[in-house]
Amino acid sequence: SDASDRRPRAKPTTKTPSSTPAIARSISNAAQTTMSAFAMRTLTARPTAARANGARATTTRQRVAQTPRAIARAGAISANATRDVNRGANACANKAIAIDGAASGSDSLATMTTMTYNETGKWRENLDLAGWAAEMRAIEKEFKAPEHFEEDVKHLKKILTWANLCYFGGLAALTAMPMVGLNMPAWLNGMNPIAAFMMSTAICARWTMVGHHTCHGGYNAAQSTNGEVTGRFHRRKFARGLWRRCTDWMDWMLPEAWDVEHNHLHHYQLGEDADPDLVERNMQELREGNTPMVARYLQVAGLALIWKWFYYAPNTLKELLARKEREAAKAGDSKPNPFKTGSLPSTVLTVAQGAFKGEFAAVSETIKCFAPYALWSFAALPAIGYAIGGPKAALAWFMTSVLADVMTNVHSFIIIATNHVGDDIYRFETETKPRSDDFYLRAVIGSANFKTGGDANDFMHGWLNYQIEHHMFPDMSMRAYQNMQPRVKAVCEKYGVPYVQESVFTRLGQLVDVMVGKRTMLVWENGD
Repeated sequence: SDASDRRPRAKPTTKTPSSTPAIARSISNAAQTTMSAFAMRTLTARPTAARANGARATTTRQRVAQTPRAIARAGAISANATRDVNRGANACANKAIAIDGAASGSDSLATMTTMTYNETGKWRENLDLAGWAAEMRAIEKEFKAPEHFEEDVKHLKKILTWANLCYFGGLAALTAMPMVGLNMPAWLNGMNPIAAFMMSTAICARWTMVGHHTCHGGYNAAQSTNGEVTGRFHRRKFARGLWRRCTDWMDWMLPEAWDVEHNHLHHYQLGEDADPDLVERNMQELREGNTPMVARYLQVAGLALIWKWFYYAPNTLKELLARKEREAAKAGDSKPNPFKTGSLPSTVLTVAQGAFKGEFAAVSETIKCFAPYALWSFAALPAIGYAIGGPKAALAWFMTSVLADVMTNVHSFIIIATNHVGDDIYRFETETKPRSDDFYLRAVIGSANFKTGGDANDFMHGWLNYQIEHHMFPDMSMRAYQNMQPRVKAVCEKYGVPYVQESVFTRLGQLVDVMVGKRTMLVWENGD
């Protein structure tokens, strides 16, 4: 289940209690007496650091979050008092979102919260969270209806066809252009940028569109009958095993490892400390170090050229082996994870550093992970080129494969790393429950969309321009996100929930500035 795959969190920061504020007048004296018997506490949000645009004005709102079920269990409370507490709890849930278990649907005891809202957080004061979430669930239900299944799968197959045309079209261009006299400049050594661009687009599409949505289970219902998998595009079948990895989705990452790191840990712990893709935390050394700003920007640019194999593949592998280690420990067995970077990401560099210390297990796992894609792209394809045109063609095919990999790294970096970062995007210091009202809200305020609409536009964005809708409803089709997006945005506007949608290049600027330390993300618990 979603919750069972949560990665253990770092110990939360201790909040300093402050004096207990006066309880809202709407709660009766009887209710106050009962509540005081419980472990009431007041949390004072720590001051938000001044950002680039200066310190913001604040407004203070005192809120009481109370779980009536907990009071009922305690007994000795009158019917009138219970009704008053229910009214106070509903007011809190609908008008202001608590930062503890009460907002996440937990059964915690009475919790009183003093929250200081910044200018950016004023939208939270009168939010009807329950009403907003109800409308979102209605949209989800509508687009998950069986009448959409056939068209959803047809659409997926169309996108896959586009990807295949790009890839094999690139190989055809690489073969045919020299034959008809369309040669590249001599300094390129036969490298063909046109073919490389087509191939790189296809590689990106197979990951971000076909593999991504299929492995999230977006087509499970359409590809199964009575629990039996009936089609290729089911998450229990797609890209599983070496053969299917090679034919369905061959990339630097191991699909099973990506499933753990992305589909579970990132998706259900978005913006939390346990989110393996939390950019602000992962780039902490660069953000807070003494490196000159120009060098920081150059480091980010360099990372974009190689990030899939340098960072993403080893880090997803680390999370898969960490999960196996936890499962073995539960069974009374031992299966140590050879990747030893804790909550920080594992990279090719950390793997190499381990090898210098005599620790080769991570090296072995990384090589096995890389082998299928690397052998195909940089050995098999050049061999085909050699068979067609000898050593010169082999070099051209090799160089074009290298360029295609660099291009797909940059393309995917721009459309993926930008999704959940910026000084208008929230991160979170507390957990929430999957599929709760709070979970849906975090998906919206912790994500950013790009320009949406039209298959061609969405194809070039890797369908990651619907990140808000996708994080709310992960197991839906690409076509569903495309059709529901205007309605989701309209409901957010209706209730005053921030819905960030900008050009992908604007978001790229936000990403880079956060990575180098020029911008800082919003923190939910700070009242932002």
